[in-house]
Amino acid sequence: MDVNSINSNISTLNSSSSLGLERISSSKSVNKIDKDGTNLYISDYNKKRDELSLNVQSLNEGIAISKIAQDSISKQQTYLTNIQTKLENNDSYENKNDLKQSINEDLKSFNQIAYSTKFKSENLLATDYYDEKTTIDINTKNSNFSIEKPNTPSYANDIFELSNNSDLNNQEALQGLSSKVQNSSDQLQNSYNDFSEFGNNLKNSAKDTIEEQVNLYNENKMNKDRNFGQDSSDFTKTNVSSNMGYLAASQANIVQEQSVRLLS
Repeated sequence: MDVNSINSNISTLNSSSSLGLERISSSKSVNKIDKDGTNLYISDYNKKRDELSLNVQSLNEGIAISKIAQDSISKQQTYLTNIQTKLENNDSYENKNDLKQSINEDLKSFNQIAYSTKFKSENLLATDYYDEKTTIDINTKNSNFSIEKPNTPSYANDIFELSNNSDLNNQEALQGLSSKVQNSSDQLQNSYNDFSEFGNNLKNSAKDTIEEQVNLYNENKMNKDRNFGQDSSDFTKTNVSSNMGYLAASQANIVQEQSVRLLS
C-alpha cells in the first residue's frame, strides 16, 4: 500500500473524527438546554405540589376544628335540655333550693365542656377578657376562612345568676328562667350552625384543592412519559455519534499499524 495513500486515509479519518466530536459537542449543548428546562419544570412542580399539600393540611385542621366544636356543642345542648326538663317538672322538688343545686350541677358540666374543648391548646368555645384572638382563622394560599368563637360559658353564667337570684316557687320566675335557658339553647344552636357552614366551606375548598393535586400529578406523569421518549432518542443519538468517533479512531490506528508493517 502506497504511504501517501495511507496518510490520505488517516487524514480523512481524522477529519471524520473531528466532525463526529463537533456533533457530540453540539448534541451536548442541546441536551444542556433541555436539561435546564427540565430542572425548571421540576422546581415549579415541586413548589406547586408543596403549596397544595400545605393548603390541604390547613383545611383539614379547620375541618377537624369544626367537627370538635360541633360535637362539644351537642353535649352542651344536652345539659340545657336537662335543665329545661327540670324546670318543667319543678313540682317534683319540694325544696326549690334542691332544684337550683341540680341546675348548678348541669351548668358546671356545661362549662367543663366549654373549657376542655380545644385544638392545639386553643379554646374553641370559650373566650375571656385577656384573649387576644377571638376568631378561628384558617388561611391558605388562595383563600381565608374565619369564624367568631362563641363564648358559651357566658350562657351558663347568665343562667346561674338568674336561677340563684330568683324565687323558683314563683311561677313567673320559673317562666323567666325557662325563657333564659331556651334563649341560650337557641344561641348555642346558631353557633352549631355557624361551625357547620364553616366546615362545609372548608370541605369544598379541600375537595377543589385535592382535585388540583390530582391534575398536577397527572400532568407531571404525562410530561415524564413524554420526556422519556425524547431522552431515549437523545441518548441514542449521542451514543451513535460517540461510536462514530471511536470507530474513526480505531480505523486510524489500524491503518497506522499497517503502515508500520509495510515500512519495516
